[in-house]
Amino acid sequence: MSFDQSRRQCLLAALACSGGLVHAAVDATMAVDDLLGGGRYQAAKDGPFRYTISRVSPLTGSVRLIDVPFFPHGLAVDPLNRQRIYAFEKVGPGAAVIDLATMRWQSTIAPAKKRRFYGHAVCSPDGEFLYSTETDNQGVGAIGVREASSLRYVGDFPSYGANPHDCALIEDGQVMVITNGGGNAASEDTPCVSYVDVRTRRLLHKSDMPDRRFNTGHLFMLSGRESVVVSAPRLGLGVEHPGAISRQKAGQNLSVIDKPQAVTEALLGEALSVLALPAQDLLMVTHPTPGLVTLWRLGRGEHVKSLALPHARGLVQSQDGQTVWISFGTAASLCALSLRTFELVPEQVMVNTLLAGSHLYNHGLM
Repeated sequence: MSFDQSRRQCLLAALACSGGLVHAAVDATMAVDDLLGGGRYQAAKDGPFRYTISRVSPLTGSVRLIDVPFFPHGLAVDPLNRQRIYAFEKVGPGAAVIDLATMRWQSTIAPAKKRRFYGHAVCSPDGEFLYSTETDNQGVGAIGVREASSLRYVGDFPSYGANPHDCALIEDGQVMVITNGGGNAASEDTPCVSYVDVRTRRLLHKSDMPDRRFNTGHLFMLSGRESVVVSAPRLGLGVEHPGAISRQKAGQNLSVIDKPQAVTEALLGEALSVLALPAQDLLMVTHPTPGLVTLWRLGRGEHVKSLALPHARGLVQSQDGQTVWISFGTAASLCALSLRTFELVPEQVMVNTLLAGSHLYNHGLM
């Protein structure tokens, strides 16, 4: 690491530990990014945590909060009304409809009987239906289907795996891709990615995780039926094994990125958020426990670099396509990575944003 790189890393670490807002030299000509993510805070020092959706403007430095009754994990936007957002708890009964225009949550969404939500949801392209990942007490996975306008539960279909977490619609909403994370390390299920025909509910393809010690967590779809899947060790397993990032080509099984060995071992088997930028031939992944952001060539899978960033979590591209925003640190900080230099920009850091969740969303790009 060069002296300049070291100085930047130290500055970022110092900013992340500071107690106030740092917001200097942000280019006023940049597109206005409207960042959203789950958060939590304590109104009193020893009081209970309150949960919120944090809405952050890097351009102005403003942080606005929408209090909700649970810790939000995944967000989905209504394609017919982009001010209407659906928020879901990572594991539990929590889900709500958010109105960004009034900055209030409008109503809660109840899980199906004997089920709980499992983190993510997506709307059909025509805005008619809302699909959510759900599971029962035995871990049997399902995709709950609701009318998006009324939230009326109209049925479900199997996720073809245990404990489904992330989901995405492809091929004009005709096919759903689902990560089934599996249970703990002692369970017999195998984590997998399933492709399901939304109309017929039929399983089209299933790709098992090659190493059952790792779940299938978050998903980024590429062109066709290619994807990137990030993982973490299943409950009850040590974290010293590689297996954090996998690629899947159309019709094939998942293939773990396991080289270079020194890089993959440093990830401790854990990855959280994933962002693919095909125009830059770039893949970015956050690794909270080792405090890293890794950059890879999307086409060849080659490692580009690793950046030290404590508790790195969410990733999202700016609207102008020049930077990637990253949430990190115990102070719920936000920083920018230049896509020109692949360096963190110390002049573009905010702290105390309350963006404490796993993901970042840019409202204009949802």
